[in-house]
Amino acid sequence: MSLRNVPQTLPTPSVEEMEFSQPLIGLICQKITDNDGLISFDQFMSLALYTPGLGYYANDKPIFGEQGDFITAPELTPIFSRCLANQAKQVLSTIENADILEFGAGSGTMACDILLELEKLNCLPDHYFIIEISPTLKQTQAAHIKTHAPHLFNRVHWLENLPESFNGIIFGNELLDALTTHRVLFDKNGKHKELYVGFENGQFNWIADEPSSEFLSAQIDKVYKSNQENIDAAERYESEINLASINWITSLSETLNQGLILLIDYGFSEDEYYRPERHEGSLMCHYKHRAHNNPLTHVGLQDLTSHVNFTQIAEVAFDNELNIDGFTTQTYFLLGCGLETLLNEIDINDTKLFVAETQPIKQLILPDEMGDLFKVIGLSKNINLPLLGFSVKNQLERL
Repeated sequence: MSLRNVPQTLPTPSVEEMEFSQPLIGLICQKITDNDGLISFDQFMSLALYTPGLGYYANDKPIFGEQGDFITAPELTPIFSRCLANQAKQVLSTIENADILEFGAGSGTMACDILLELEKLNCLPDHYFIIEISPTLKQTQAAHIKTHAPHLFNRVHWLENLPESFNGIIFGNELLDALTTHRVLFDKNGKHKELYVGFENGQFNWIADEPSSEFLSAQIDKVYKSNQENIDAAERYESEINLASINWITSLSETLNQGLILLIDYGFSEDEYYRPERHEGSLMCHYKHRAHNNPLTHVGLQDLTSHVNFTQIAEVAFDNELNIDGFTTQTYFLLGCGLETLLNEIDINDTKLFVAETQPIKQLILPDEMGDLFKVIGLSKNINLPLLGFSVKNQLERL
């Protein structure tokens, strides 16, 4: 059965959730009507996730943890953030007046744990900046840091926009997958289409039409030429092309004066991204800890993501004069950042504690969990360091 249809195991929204979703559905329908019956998926995704007060990331609905829809690595175990702190220390200690900037800080757990670990390492930055678009999550982040590291709270600052110039390390953990993306339909005769969203018979539906911009059309042609054999192997090939990530990396390169951009997310190199078996694309939705790939349902109630094309990220970085210092799996990155040393700190004589603290780490590093699917890419400017995270196995050749 295609996951394009909602699985039977997907929980039914409550009456309250359905009532909450209706204004957002109405807003999107109006946008569709105003735009001659269709909008790009990029626009649909933006409305579904970020409409103030209604979008998934812009309302009061729990997102993280057992009461939410998914759990990220920092929530699984503080050891994840402590490893990142080791990488941060290496960069911060070699740059004058270096700070940290985190995009989309979630519950604030990662920021808090990184600061606490850097305090132990005597390498605290003067500023830990956070760019967060969700007012609710800003409050959650502030409350978490005030509770668990009140003495460090004055170092944390929330920004609305990128600073004009920045020195230090920029973190983006599970950020790229949430950037809005375009859906495309490849054609063996070169007559590629964009997949738009319409509304008919009480539900959202897909509509194939000409690409919405010349730039998108050029990107579709570029991807097809590079991956034609794989794409043509499928009878019908749908996928995603993310223009927002191109703009975002470009903006970061303009901001970064000296330092490292560290991006952690699930995704593939381009030759893996456009394999024949991925002919339905890489869209992934999360609702109450169930994963599926129908983004046109549960509007405003579920997370919408797409896997990252890391080759595209590297190419954009190179075009914007950033160095591509490393690319590897999450497993190898964490090992390079001292995971084994941190594991050795756990008391093996306390069996219950040992199991409780090591079980989440298995989720981070096992190949069939997050270990291989999640990748880490390091982009830098004006530094020359053998970065810890890529010291075990740097896989730049995979890009």
